Amino acid sequence: MSELVAIFQSSYLYEIEVAKTKLASREIPSYVKNEYVNNIAVFPMSQNYYLLVSERDFDAAEKILQENDDISEDEFLSDGNES
Repeated sequence: MSELVAIFQSSYLYEIEVAKTKLASREIPSYVKNEYVNNIAVFPMSQNYYLLVSERDFDAAEKILQENDDISEDEFLSDGNES
């Protein structure tokens, strides 16, 4: 069995969830470490969250997370039909 390794770290859970969704869309399973820490703490604290993947998926996951998914304003506003 392959070990889990951290591929992404953030103090914002939403950033971890976006990365997790990108990996899931390519059928790479991932897991969030420390996802529920602030749910059990009496006083919410600054917490780092980690996205974990299998060692065997690490290289593929790293390439996916490095892809630039930004689109220009023109691409966003166009309906795909060039005139």
